[in-house]
Amino acid sequence: MNYIRIWQACDIEQISKHLIIVGDITADCANCREFGIEYAQARSCPKCGTEFKFIACRSAGGQTMGTAVRRITSRCPNLTFVDYGDYKSLIGKKEARDFFN
Repeated sequence: MNYIRIWQACDIEQISKHLIIVGDITADCANCREFGIEYAQARSCPKCGTEFKFIACRSAGGQTMGTAVRRITSRCPNLTFVDYGDYKSLIGKKEARDFFN
């Protein structure tokens, strides 16, 4: 299977409420910041109970992006993969707007 990046209008707050972010070994919940989640088995956050619908990877980028996306989506086929760089950029812009308003 091949992957292609598709841009779609979305509500970044809804993504944040249902996002699990994969690190080097485990993952964390973007909603409550719970650390140490085993992302391959987790369907919801053990701390806040949020249902995961999206997944992102901190270390996926550049030449390793395709490998990371394939590995993560094979372990979590029910989740939509979100580009972490895009996510962080949008969250940063939102936080700046909220701070200055």
